[in-house]
Amino acid sequence: FSLEGASSMAEISRSPEELVKAAMGPHHQYPDGLALYLGTMFVPSKDRGEKGKGFTHKVGDIVTISSEKLGALVNRVRLSPDCPHWTYGASHLMRDLARAGLI
Repeated sequence: FSLEGASSMAEISRSPEELVKAAMGPHHQYPDGLALYLGTMFVPSKDRGEKGKGFTHKVGDIVTISSEKLGALVNRVRLSPDCPHWTYGASHLMRDLARAGLI
């Protein structure tokens, strides 16, 4: 299954604040916060599976979001409860890079 599309940020339906509230909670751990990309409101509408049931991701899907200037973010879909909790965040990375004399 493959689907491509684009949209304008001017057409976003939920505020960034609402999206942040939806992204944070007990099923999502972000030790040092998160980056919320608001560059698209593309919604897959093509049926996947049963006709008329629309689209939903399935475990194992590979989702790629890309920009010519920034590159690509690629993730494989898993259920949050099946993923290990994050304990190593950006602050840990910066600390370790500093200890190694790399920054």
